[in-house]
Amino acid sequence: MPYIQSQHFRETERLTYGWSAPSPARADAAALTADPLTGLPTLTEFYRLGEPLVEESLSQGISCAAAIVDIDHFRRLETAHDEETIARVLKALAARLEAACIGSRHLVARLGDEEFGLLLVGLDSAAAMDFCEKIRLEIAAMRLEAGAADFSITVSIGLAKIRGPETFDNYLNAAEQFLFMAKNHGRNRVFSDRTVALQAAG
Repeated sequence: MPYIQSQHFRETERLTYGWSAPSPARADAAALTADPLTGLPTLTEFYRLGEPLVEESLSQGISCAAAIVDIDHFRRLETAHDEETIARVLKALAARLEAACIGSRHLVARLGDEEFGLLLVGLDSAAAMDFCEKIRLEIAAMRLEAGAADFSITVSIGLAKIRGPETFDNYLNAAEQFLFMAKNHGRNRVFSDRTVALQAAG
């Protein structure tokens, strides 16, 4: 199933309006270009902006990659904290991702509840891996407030190099597969084709 179908419609019920939209708002949420909570582009807008950006990059021989950033154990966070705290978590993560992309042609979007997308333009496999690893470490170092206490979060990241003209779905599906691998290998890590190659090399 195309990524935009498998992810977009699974998440639309819970797209933020405050932070979680009621089911009747599904159609309205699907039409949004900006996520109401974080201000980032929505999944649909990620496709609209990302597809031509990839085409332009490939036509000019510019390296690019797609990444999916997913908050680890998000359902546990939802159980442990109230909606206001969860909203702060999502805003803080969005701000960190957006800050990392300042001064570049990279594109960042909120794909669903705990998932964010990155389109990295001008980075080869090694540089894209370094970029994502830096983000992972920065997020793990953040301290988030919950009443009188604080806590931290981690993310898993799936990263796929864009090698040739395919559908935008294919790029995100590839990143999602690497995200699954990151989760299966213990979370709080970046996984890519480069990771697989390095593991295979021993």
